[in-house]
Amino acid sequence: EDGWQTAFGPGGAVEALSEARSEGLVRFVGVTGHGTQVAAMHRRSLERFPFDSVLLPCNVTMLAQPDYRADFDALIEICRERNVAVQTIKSIARRRWREDDPRPKFSWYEPLEDEAAIARAVGFVLSQPGTFLNSSSDARLLPKILKAAERFEGDLDEAAAAADVETFAMQPLFAPGEAESI
Repeated sequence: EDGWQTAFGPGGAVEALSEARSEGLVRFVGVTGHGTQVAAMHRRSLERFPFDSVLLPCNVTMLAQPDYRADFDALIEICRERNVAVQTIKSIARRRWREDDPRPKFSWYEPLEDEAAIARAVGFVLSQPGTFLNSSSDARLLPKILKAAERFEGDLDEAAAAADVETFAMQPLFAPGEAESI
């Protein structure tokens, strides 16, 4: 909340971004965030400034949380009405890394690595109306993500995507009452 107030306050980041856009230094201005409140905060931000895009987490475990899903859907509707791009992140997130996991870490969260599970996770995001899929920061997985996106034809086996949560011990990266930061 404090950061949001500072960004939108006099002399804040949003004022500077607005000036940069007015001066032609940038064409598009977006807002990004993490956590369970991000969709609600993006709606609030869009009330104060005409952002061109929003960026937020979207995956099966995040959208399984009823409050997050409701806020996400409301945000999607506002963005559709205002022609605001919706960029999604964390599509292939499995869970936060466990402290005792010795494997090399190429992202702050543990991603799915199974190709079929990645395809279902990518399909889940692409099946959300009005969304754009951003890749994982784990560049090793880029070929699998691109392959999944290229092959997605609009049909999603929702039961299989939901079953992956149990099969791969997936957990939301953000949940109410738990750590909201990265």
